[in-house]
Amino acid sequence: MHSLQLVSSNLNTKISTASQRFLDHARVSAMEEILNGGLLDQGITKIALCLEKITEASLCQVILHTGQHQRFRAIGATSGLYTDFIKSCIKDYYAQNHLEDDELTLKKSLLIDGDLSQSAAWFGLLESAEKHDIHASCTLPVVNSVGMTIALISVFFNKKTVPSSEKLAVLQQGARTVAALLTHAKSKTLELRKHVNLHEQLETRQIALDESNTLVKKALAQRTEVQSQLIELESMAALGTMMSSLTHEVNTPLGVALTASTYLSDMQKVVQHKLSNDNLKKSELTDYFHDAAEASEIIARNLSRADILIKTFKQLSLDQHSQDIRSFNICDYVSEVLLSLKPRLKSRPHKFCLDIPTDLKITSNAGAISQLLINLILNSVQHAFPLGMTGHINIKVRLFTTDSQEPKIQLDYTDNGIGMSEATIENIYKPFFTLARDSGGTGLGMHICNNIVMKVLRGNIDCKSSLGKGVHFCIQFPLQNE
Repeated sequence: MHSLQLVSSNLNTKISTASQRFLDHARVSAMEEILNGGLLDQGITKIALCLEKITEASLCQVILHTGQHQRFRAIGATSGLYTDFIKSCIKDYYAQNHLEDDELTLKKSLLIDGDLSQSAAWFGLLESAEKHDIHASCTLPVVNSVGMTIALISVFFNKKTVPSSEKLAVLQQGARTVAALLTHAKSKTLELRKHVNLHEQLETRQIALDESNTLVKKALAQRTEVQSQLIELESMAALGTMMSSLTHEVNTPLGVALTASTYLSDMQKVVQHKLSNDNLKKSELTDYFHDAAEASEIIARNLSRADILIKTFKQLSLDQHSQDIRSFNICDYVSEVLLSLKPRLKSRPHKFCLDIPTDLKITSNAGAISQLLINLILNSVQHAFPLGMTGHINIKVRLFTTDSQEPKIQLDYTDNGIGMSEATIENIYKPFFTLARDSGGTGLGMHICNNIVMKVLRGNIDCKSSLGKGVHFCIQFPLQNE
């Protein structure tokens, strides 16, 4: 047998039903692994094990390329028996056979060696290959959505063989799944770094605010605890649903706090300048004290909300009942949630209507309710209202008593958007189900909402909708004891 190099990586070969089912199960399992806070490496391993079984390979190994000269790294190892062999391949095979002439870019070609003993590419590695009973290999590129090769998948066999067209099609499906996982991890890492920079700016601007400084340190310390693990993992980080939502939601209250602190700092400079020139009026000093008090209150309130959100997401990632129970005015709290979303929705002409008793005070998980409302609102903004449409969102909350005399809260959320079909409603809570993947939808928003209602608030959620008739979410959950 001789080496066969295929330039094209697109096969139209049909995959058997059993193999397709096994692939789908592995893909969902890998996604769930990341969604529940697992390592990216663990998700990749699930895909590699699936490919090993379907292709009848001895080993399936994903190889990352760092973008630097001849820098390769193995990820998602399925067995420790081949560690030395993979190290030898990284040293003497991948750089010589899978890098372009610039020595920085991975090739997009599929390389099959049906008999390693007849391949010049494996000449210096035959001893290591024979020691591990490896006689054939197949290496294909992992290409992201913009056509860039970001990794390689190598499968090794204990006999001389050339994979069939169906097995190659299976490997390509696996490569697409690996590309999605790696791209997701990389994008979330970059997003997280941006937020870290924002926090550093916020910390330097809060030095002069003694009362608020304690809250700043607490919020940053809690978030740093989560971030430190993610930053260390870099591209191997498990940036699944929990952290995606965390960085997305915490940015709003911290952004408001940063804006308020900047405004307060500017006011201090103006007042200090006028005081130095002996032209500070009493009315100006009074206005300064009033504005400073208001800015400090905004900073404290938003940092407190960031603290609650961080704790809520950490608990949700562990699938445990929330421990952050407190009493609060639900009408005021919903208003604060809408206020925090105002900067993000300022370019949208949507209108909100609240039907909530102003004196209704409940005992529940405030952070979970905030996360629930934010996900519902952003889901409507992204999916329900086409560009140019003025959306109407209604939020109604009432307290009622069940037949067993148990007090419960009912939250009705409605919008006048394009609505959903019955098929969409049946799948709406499944992870990664979305009809807007081309526009950036991840399919995680309503899955998170369902988890919050079921696992944190210990309630239930029901969706009613039809095409062109908007949507109605009815959410019921019991009150809790502090």
